[in-house]
Amino acid sequence: MKRIAVVGSGISGLSTAWYLQQQGHRVEIYESQDRFGGVIDTLDPSESPYLIECGADNFATLLPDAWELVKQMGLESEFIHPNKDYRMAQVVHRGRLVPIPNGFSLMQPTRIGPILSTPILSLSGKLRVLREYYVPKRESSQDESVESFAVRRLGRECFERLIEPIVGGIFTAQADKLSMQAAMPQFVRMEREHGSLIRAAFAKRREDNAEIRSAREASGARYDQFTAPKLGMKWWLGQIAKPLGDRLHLNHRVDRIERVQTGGWSVRVTQTKDATTRQEHFDGICLAVPSYIASGLLKGVDRELADGLGSIEYASSAIAVMAVRRDEIRPDALCFGAIAPSSEKRNCLAISLTSEKYPGRSPSDTVVMRAFMGGALRPDLMELSDDRLLEFAFREVSELFGVRSRPTYERLIRWERAMPQYHVGHVERVKRIRELSAKLPGFGLVGNAYDGVGIPQCIRGARLAAAAF
Repeated sequence: MKRIAVVGSGISGLSTAWYLQQQGHRVEIYESQDRFGGVIDTLDPSESPYLIECGADNFATLLPDAWELVKQMGLESEFIHPNKDYRMAQVVHRGRLVPIPNGFSLMQPTRIGPILSTPILSLSGKLRVLREYYVPKRESSQDESVESFAVRRLGRECFERLIEPIVGGIFTAQADKLSMQAAMPQFVRMEREHGSLIRAAFAKRREDNAEIRSAREASGARYDQFTAPKLGMKWWLGQIAKPLGDRLHLNHRVDRIERVQTGGWSVRVTQTKDATTRQEHFDGICLAVPSYIASGLLKGVDRELADGLGSIEYASSAIAVMAVRRDEIRPDALCFGAIAPSSEKRNCLAISLTSEKYPGRSPSDTVVMRAFMGGALRPDLMELSDDRLLEFAFREVSELFGVRSRPTYERLIRWERAMPQYHVGHVERVKRIRELSAKLPGFGLVGNAYDGVGIPQCIRGARLAAAAF
């Protein structure tokens, strides 16, 4: 049995600790804030009459890692799937909401009919999408941006009106900088293996399995591949944290880590409430904090590794939460969420109707919406006051959904430097980071800055990191 320190108590840190304990190790986890969860949190019932998520409100099961953890914990019955009503996404087009064509999954057209009938694309734009079948595959294996890939394969119009807002809503990133290999490697593989995204859809159609049917029914996202805890994401993280007991140390900041010549790691911990410090010795340490914090801790250990971690950029964002009257929403506007292309010059990147996605989030006469703002696309908005951002969000909800009355509840949630930006070259950058970190005995590095921003990818990284100790 080894004594291992985990620094950071987000989903990556908690999962790493859970797997380490399953292996029989003694784990101490240190968190500088007064709560666990990182960028995942659910408002306490005392703060809101609704079930409101401050960050991610669900996770995908297409990648199995998160759902496998749920099953290992024996919690399957505590999770629910999205409602079947209004299971679609819409995009702002010429000031109005228009459904994303059925079968358009992130950037892959899997059905021809909806592409031909959608008002989102012009005739020339539709023909350009269909011509993707004949566009030669790229011979170079070098990374390229999402914008470069999408325009090359599907045309500028499809990129600007559909793909760019979908990508912006997911990654809060600039598509001309976002790495295709890091963010959407499945489409790179499709081009390499089938020569075309449409060809790949036709080839997969013959398999007629659940995954293929899901893609054909998708309206922007495969909603049937998602799940969420009945009681909220923080409840689930609490279940992951429960075995730690008093070994989950909140309000404890790790200030310094050093390798010990005789083996292991020396860790200096500061109790943030009274500024007292102490030195602890561990056989191993896993950093589950944003890469810029990991960079600061590693400067005295490995300068090249620290510089690599520090080179990963982050974006800040804000979420405006509003509870509005259901009877004021136009019937044709009810959906799971809406996204806005940059060309529409909107302040909100996306608006999620969170209470429509999952039951039990609000009373039947109320719809809870979450409007996402800022990110790498609109960093200027983060300089504005909470009241100003809430006003921007309500104005767009009013214009797009028809809501007239002021929200019965509203709140602004800010996330500072919370979203890592997977710029072109990210895969190679992370490869070098992994090479350097592997040279440090008893050391692990996990989080959403490396191999995927989604919960399943974070949990996969946690499982692999724990197995290496």
